[in-house]
This record gives sequence, C-alpha cells and structure tokens, in this order.
Amino acid sequence: MRFALPIAVSIFGLLACGDDTSTGGTSATSSGGGGMSSGGGGEAASSGGGGNGGEPSVGGAGGEGGSGPTTSPGCTTGTGLAEGEHTFELDGLARRYILRLPENYSPDVPWPVVLALHGNGGSVDYWDATSGPQNIREVLKNDAVLIVAEAIEGNWRDYEASPDTWPARVEQELAYFEEVLEQARNELCVNEDAIFSMGFSGGGSFSGVLGCRRSDIRAIAVGGSVIYFDEAECINTPAAWITIGTEELTPEREAFRDFFRDRAMCSETSMATSPDPCVAYDGCESTTPVHYCQHPDGHIWPAFGSEAMWAFFSSFVR
Repeated sequence: MRFALPIAVSIFGLLACGDDTSTGGTSATSSGGGGMSSGGGGEAASSGGGGNGGEPSVGGAGGEGGSGPTTSPGCTTGTGLAEGEHTFELDGLARRYILRLPENYSPDVPWPVVLALHGNGGSVDYWDATSGPQNIREVLKNDAVLIVAEAIEGNWRDYEASPDTWPARVEQELAYFEEVLEQARNELCVNEDAIFSMGFSGGGSFSGVLGCRRSDIRAIAVGGSVIYFDEAECINTPAAWITIGTEELTPEREAFRDFFRDRAMCSETSMATSPDPCVAYDGCESTTPVHYCQHPDGHIWPAFGSEAMWAFFSSFVR
C-alpha cells in the first residue's frame, strides 16, 4: 500500500469554504462531452507531444544522473487494459474510471500516468472532453496514460454528511486510487517515477490529498483548490503547479498554495515563468519546484491550464 491508514483529517481544512460545487452530469458513457461548463473560453488545447513514434517525451528536470525510470510489473507480465470505461466494486460501492491510452501505446515503453479529478458535483465527463480547455486527451495523446477518476456520488467530500464523517470518506477515496493505480501498474507498462495528479476545484483539492498522502505522486497540477487533509499527516512533498482566479482568491485557496510552497522549502519571492501569468517560486528544493498562476477570472479551469499542466509534469519524465 502506498498510503498510511488511518488518519484524522483536519476539520479546519475540510470546512474551508473556498471549494465551490460545480454542476455536471454523471453520465456512464466513456466518450468525451463535458458534463460541466468551464466558463474559461472555447480554445481547444493543442497537443503537448510531438508525434514521437510511441515513446513519451522526456523532460530535463526530473532525472537523477541519467538513470532510467523505475518500471511497473506490467512492463513484463501485464496483459494490457482496454481503452475506455473500467468498473469494479470496492467497499460495497460500484466504482469506475476512464482509461485513455497514448495513441502509440506500447508495453515496451514505460509511460507516465496522469490522474485527472473532476470538480465536486461532476463526473468523468469533465476531463474526458474532446474540445475546450478541459481537452487533456489531446494534450496527452502522444505522451502519457490518462486515467479519468470519478468520486463517490460525484463529490470528493460528502457535503450532505456530518463533517466528523468526512475523514472516513477520504480514506475510501484513497483506497479507490490504490486500486486504480494497482490495476494500471500490473497490466500496463508504467513509469513509476512519473505518476501525476491534476484536477479542478474539489478534484484539485483531492489531488492535494494524493500529493500529501501517497509517496508515489511526483507532482500535482490544480486549480481553485483548498486543503482537505491533515497537514501533520503528509508523507510526501510533490512538485506543484497551482492556478487560482483573481475573482476567487480566498484565504482558503491561498492557504493551499502556501502549504505546498512552504513544504517544498520555497521562498515567497518568485520570478516569471511560462506561460504568462505564471511565476516560479525562488529557493525551492531542486526536485520540487512550485509554480503559481493567477489568472484574471473566477472559479474556472483557465484556457492555458491543460497545456501548462503537461509542460510542468513532463519536465519530471525521464
């Protein structure tokens, strides 16, 4: 297992009000379509890859002495996983995820994995889109295995339940990701050093949980997120790419940004980095840079977000 059980999740963090609930469908289809409106413009994200004939692109920031990646069992014994919807039962609940393989997937190549988490009130449709700012399928199609995750009843925390029950819900979702990643590791050829989590709103907040609680999450990329975890229980320090809209800039969202910045030993000062309007914090540990992008809008995934996410993640692929 790659996370510690059990914990008591900080009620202060869970009660943070900055994580808006978005509306969206819960269609069981595995095709794109976007059950949640982005409000972020209609630009389609262009590919983050270059048609590299089956091998993921390699960045320059994550390697150690030129050594190769750690490979998963699936690289030698895996039988593969089919493109599309996968379902299983866990804790008495029917769960699912959507798998999107690189167009040139080969079991002879260890591939990065990107976990994509929808906002609260949404479904897999949000990130399984084929147009608009959420079209990460296009961005990742040559370079990474995409796993589009889905929360219990569409929410990464249960707003209808008493807050003292939320820690148990967090543990249920951690068990879900353990199962999903075990399936990927055992049946696909996975680069164990390049497992990433990204998400918007509540999905970004739970990406923070994964980055805190799982030792295998190399980096996170999130938008409009707040702290769902007990800060004292973190066992991992991921690199972090964080975007917040000026119109949604609340103390709770700033606290999320500052937690990961401070955990990576960064300074509060920064310098401009690509894309505009992003900055890279100074003084971070070399393996855990933190970038912050304050876009001018409200609670949306910005138009530049998907390409910027992969540009950040791919710098750790070796």
